[in-house]
Amino acid sequence: MTGRMDACQPVGAGASFLHGARRIDPDRFFCALFVPPAARMAAMVLIAFNHECTRAVATPASWAVAGPMAGLIRLQWWRDVLESGNAQRHDTAAALLGLMAQGRVRRETLEGIITARECELDGLPDRAAWQASMLDGAGGVQVAMAQAAGCADPTLLARIRLMGGIYGVGALVRHLPAVLRAGRCPLPEDALAAVGLTRDGLRTGQATPTQIATLRDGLRQQGREWLDRVREGPRLPRAALAAGLPAVLGLRDMRGHVVGGRDASPRGVGDRLAVMGALLRGWV
Repeated sequence: MTGRMDACQPVGAGASFLHGARRIDPDRFFCALFVPPAARMAAMVLIAFNHECTRAVATPASWAVAGPMAGLIRLQWWRDVLESGNAQRHDTAAALLGLMAQGRVRRETLEGIITARECELDGLPDRAAWQASMLDGAGGVQVAMAQAAGCADPTLLARIRLMGGIYGVGALVRHLPAVLRAGRCPLPEDALAAVGLTRDGLRTGQATPTQIATLRDGLRQQGREWLDRVREGPRLPRAALAAGLPAVLGLRDMRGHVVGGRDASPRGVGDRLAVMGALLRGWV
């Protein structure tokens, strides 16, 4: 068992989970407002947990000294929490274990989110590895929210997993320059090689606008493929659709006009209306 994590202070319990989720992940926070009320606080806890896992891979300051080890240690702390049931006096961990104890979220779903970040730190050699990481990571967050809302049908959960992946793809399209500057490299090495980049090189250099544009085009293609698979099935029940609503923002990000390495503009009322419209239509 690893020692108590030296993380930033946890998001906190009760109402402060709401405030923390709004601050650290406003996209998922807004979409989570539409899940069934009984699942809403669980969604906020899951947002906090995902944030902790994501923080573990954005460690540019320590990378030059320890490589991926610092991030892997932080992720192992969370894996130990799930395995031992010991929250180590960490509020987010305690709330997460509570969800597991109530049978509201499956341990394997949470472990998949951790594994996705570990794979990102280790390196994603090809498209297949990257797809699995996206669907276990961004997809797994939305699956966990669906489980907390009472969705147990494997077919429904598989579609929600794809919807989470669509959001993850869109977020990369939208924020790719900032993500790379933060020390993360959640892209497959074969895609990087195709545009003349390497994973290690991105940590010491900078991708050109043309390279960023090509990488974004590849991300958009993947997002469209997952969207086609989501739309092959019937309309999702409202609770399941609510758990997958971030996909609406992902699609808007995929379609948005971004130039070269420029960072994305802030969210606006159009994004919020698009989410609400999808929920009213019952479709993405």
